[in-house]
Amino acid sequence: MKPGRIMPILFGCVVAASLPAHAQPQPNAQWRVTETTLFDLIQNGYGIAAVTSVAARSIGLPEDTYILQKANSVYRCVETRAAETGTVRTTAPIRCAELVKPYSD
Repeated sequence: MKPGRIMPILFGCVVAASLPAHAQPQPNAQWRVTETTLFDLIQNGYGIAAVTSVAARSIGLPEDTYILQKANSVYRCVETRAAETGTVRTTAPIRCAELVKPYSD
């Protein structure tokens, strides 16, 4: 293969490797996506330990992150909102993830 053709292929591999894979957990991932809802966590005795509010980097919409804790278990739930004239509405379901010990292959 010609040297000039290797760079685009190598670049493509690097880009593909950096994209999130939703089906497979990422090595050393700190957070594992869960189907548990914010409501379920509150009902099961988790308390809100912290809340942050920032503009989501990827879409530029306001985003609230709730950190919930019960003993040694921690979850984070993210709510993205869209601002309308005079009101604020949720644009997507709240996504929750559990803090887990990172693993490596």
